[in-house]
Amino acid sequence: METKPAVLCIVGALFGRPFFVEAKRLGWRVDLLTEERYLKEEWNRDYIDNVYAVPDLYDEKVVRNVVCFLSRETKYDKIVGLGEFDIEVAADLREHTRTAGMGDTTARYFRDKLAMREKALQEGLPVPEFTRIINNAEIKNYMDTVEPTWIFKPRMGASSAKIQKFNYQEEVWSKIEELGDKRTAYLMEKYIPGDVYHVDSLVYDYKPVFDSVSKYGATMLDINTNGGVFTTFNIDKKSDDYKKLSKLNAKLTKAFGLKAGTMHNEYIKSHATGEFYFLECSARIGGARIPDIVWHNTGLCLWHEWAKIELLPAGTYKVPEHNNFSYGGGIFTMSNIDFPDMSSYTDPEIKWVQKKKNFAGLIISAESSQRVQELLQTYHHRFANDFMTHIPQKP
Repeated sequence: METKPAVLCIVGALFGRPFFVEAKRLGWRVDLLTEERYLKEEWNRDYIDNVYAVPDLYDEKVVRNVVCFLSRETKYDKIVGLGEFDIEVAADLREHTRTAGMGDTTARYFRDKLAMREKALQEGLPVPEFTRIINNAEIKNYMDTVEPTWIFKPRMGASSAKIQKFNYQEEVWSKIEELGDKRTAYLMEKYIPGDVYHVDSLVYDYKPVFDSVSKYGATMLDINTNGGVFTTFNIDKKSDDYKKLSKLNAKLTKAFGLKAGTMHNEYIKSHATGEFYFLECSARIGGARIPDIVWHNTGLCLWHEWAKIELLPAGTYKVPEHNNFSYGGGIFTMSNIDFPDMSSYTDPEIKWVQKKKNFAGLIISAESSQRVQELLQTYHHRFANDFMTHIPQKP
């Protein structure tokens, strides 16, 4: 009797369900390891053979023991972390069980913001000036030589959570004193006013084989701090910005050592100089409905393609044919109405409408980036008036 190859998916939230569907279609046994608090979520269990849970996915000893116990009976050919916080867990398990795939050192570049900045700097990629929060003299020299504003951020955080801006040295020292022994889990870098872009890629043999180059309407830092409506849209493929970002992203992909998988990388274009700076990278699918925008615009499901890249025999993956001639965008906000009425949004470019309690959202696709931007600008004002609410992030 032939045994199916088995993949263990690590995910600490309801995330990545299309990956399971494609893995099962490819003939793999699919096991899921999550946390106990997510057991009652709407997992698509028809595509999952077994669901296991631990109290805390980041309790390294417990997770190792559970996976090694399961491995007595099941040989896991692949271990994949599907979310931002699952990358390191999966890498540690691969190292411990000697399962093929990205190990601890490479994974650190995709999780630790200090490590990714140091690596980028070593590889000649432009990054905002930064410092570790370890040595007092080093911190003092940084603030004496780098003009504020400075951004104080967690090394291992996701998105813009817990990021703070400072303009005075006294504020920084007060924050460091408040953190105590936790200070080394943070870094500080120069705040660069600018527009933030993201490149979402499929990676094979250390290079992007597909990428979607987009621009955020407002930064997540600004939205989380001040409230607002989230928008993102594909930029013109003939523009200089597109060409510069594609080239920069290809260089980063090779430099950071991701052989195969997916990446969501962010860059900022300085208002003052027009130069692009590397901000963050991750070896995962982007959030905020970004994969849905790609799907409705190109017909390409990033989750399905990631599963193919991970699970097909080495050297056999090829990007399928897809629509590469249109432009996509999306607009989303928390709503002060339980179930927002979106029936007045009737433009033919609308491809998908959000249907979720206390959220409003649309995904659009058009023949030009300019048309997408025009629609998003119009919708932005309407969303702000009709739906927008804001829950400030906790300090």
